Amino acid sequence: MKTITSILKNRMRDERTDKYVSDEIKKRKLARHVVNATDDKKMLKGKPAFIMPHHTGSTKIHVYLRKMAGPSRGVMAYNYDVKF
Repeated sequence: MKTITSILKNRMRDERTDKYVSDEIKKRKLARHVVNATDDKKMLKGKPAFIMPHHTGSTKIHVYLRKMAGPSRGVMAYNYDVKF
């Protein structure tokens, strides 16, 4: 059974990983603005755009990118998968 504290800890950990991944995308100059697309599971089927180490150093993060439709330039949607 999950407690509220374990759910909140997992949510905080996900937010920290989201920030880490979005900062890495901006640092590599792949996009100016990034949008988290964790609800889009179709992105996880292809080849990842890049693989980076997790900030804890124990696992690897596979990052998937796709361009956003519309007139705005430099906006990419991202999703990631943590591989153990």
